[in-house]
Amino acid sequence: MLLAKLANATLGRVWNEVEERHACNILMLAAASVIPPFENISPMMLADSMMLGKDGDQIREHVDQPYLDERHPGCARVAVPRTILLEDLTEPRTGIKFPTLLEENSNPTAECRDVLYQICNLNMAFSIPFDNKQLNLQVLVGMGYRNMRIMKVKNLNLYAFGLYIQPDSICKKLGSKYASVPVAELKDHPDFYEDLLRENIHMTVRLVVSYNGLSISAVRDAFEKSLGFRLQKMNPNTDYHCLKTFGSYFREDIRIPAGTKIDFRQTCDGQLITEVDGKQIGAVQSKDLCRAFFDMYIGDPPVSVETKQDIAQNVGGLIRRC
Repeated sequence: MLLAKLANATLGRVWNEVEERHACNILMLAAASVIPPFENISPMMLADSMMLGKDGDQIREHVDQPYLDERHPGCARVAVPRTILLEDLTEPRTGIKFPTLLEENSNPTAECRDVLYQICNLNMAFSIPFDNKQLNLQVLVGMGYRNMRIMKVKNLNLYAFGLYIQPDSICKKLGSKYASVPVAELKDHPDFYEDLLRENIHMTVRLVVSYNGLSISAVRDAFEKSLGFRLQKMNPNTDYHCLKTFGSYFREDIRIPAGTKIDFRQTCDGQLITEVDGKQIGAVQSKDLCRAFFDMYIGDPPVSVETKQDIAQNVGGLIRRC
């Protein structure tokens, strides 16, 4: 009787396992049949996944959509080197590389690189003053990525981004104010982020496309929605003509396959310049638009909190070496 009961219980457990595995396989097949093919994901879904949603005065994630579960973008910590390094840095989630130094309109020229090699070979510290009229360079101070998740089954990386700041510009405008503030405290210093946005410092955000199905219209829609909300938050009486002009540069004939570089560059006179693979597609003269754009990365709420904090610490490192 004991042997019979034991055999019966064992067979019961085996049968339950078989049923569970069978049900699991059915669910996996069902999920595969409902998940839309990645190449057929609608531009609206892509645009929604790229922006921070607005629900009244609250920022929300799009968790109520049937096929989309948005995740917060991650970030790779970037440490500003004490000596200038010319090697590219890799955003680990996407594997996309970003140059440590960025010259306006391109990567550093051969002349700039020769000077930088001399500095590196002499092992000179980053505190060596730069003549940025000659070396018009910006330094990488933060990296991150944006992705979307399909049915909690597949993560789809849309793009990686890097934020660059010109050391000479940051030293002249914020050096004296924050030189004595410990670097570790800057990430929790709200006035510091406000000053970064207010002072029209030379900054660039580089987006590198990771997903082949990303369209220029999805990029345009995502930026228009997020920038519209931020412009209203900063100045309800702002002129939205600047946003319409900005959106008009993203023409449908522009293709952005994986690997495409999109640069958004702010100048000291409040101009936002947009380039695709080094070719300028437009420029808008608007300090409000510049501030709204970079508010997405160092404002509240940011695209990535971790990247924002890394940017504060790395910019603080630059200021300490002014």
